[in-house]
Amino acid sequence: MASVELEPALSPATPPSSRGRLLREIFGSLIRMLSLLLTIALAVTVGVWSSRYMISRGSPLSTDMYGPWQHWRDVGRDSADPYTKAHVSTTGKLRISSASAGIFEARTDSQGARLHSSCNYVVEGANMRGLWWSLAVFDSRGKLISNDADRYEFTADTIAPNPNGSFVVTLGRDARPGNWLPTGGAGRLVLVLTVLDPATGLSSEERAERNKHLPIIKREGCS
Repeated sequence: MASVELEPALSPATPPSSRGRLLREIFGSLIRMLSLLLTIALAVTVGVWSSRYMISRGSPLSTDMYGPWQHWRDVGRDSADPYTKAHVSTTGKLRISSASAGIFEARTDSQGARLHSSCNYVVEGANMRGLWWSLAVFDSRGKLISNDADRYEFTADTIAPNPNGSFVVTLGRDARPGNWLPTGGAGRLVLVLTVLDPATGLSSEERAERNKHLPIIKREGCS
């Protein structure tokens, strides 16, 4: 009997079209995974940045703007929102309750330009009508600016007012006559106006209307 030789069985090869489809599916899955990771990272980054910004600088949800002056409306109140509470705790500042005082901060002049020690400014304020107030200048880190004149603020008690009760304060590196606050080489500046507001019987709306007449900040020139 003649012997019959059998050929070895071979596994069928994967067609080229199937290999290409498989590679495209794997590549597509990787792209979708990377897109998801990037979306999550972007969302987390934006969320953290916006939270930090709202804590440090505020937003319409927690602050009011009166020209260049920013006011955290619920500081020291039980009803304060989480951003206001976080702002107070992170800055480490002792703040008077907004029910007793208005604290207003300005980082720009009345035209919106950033306050800087390389420029001279004139701050013109109306008569505060018997309320006690103070006006001080700080650097961007919230520190008083060291100067040989030991001048850091003017108050309702120390200001030299105009005959009608209004006042003018100048800011600049070089000494000037009158109500001058030195800014040295501090760089970016922050003006802080504090107005004590004891029980005057004013409503929130009446206070807001009064706050519309806060001092005007004019830039004279820069060097």
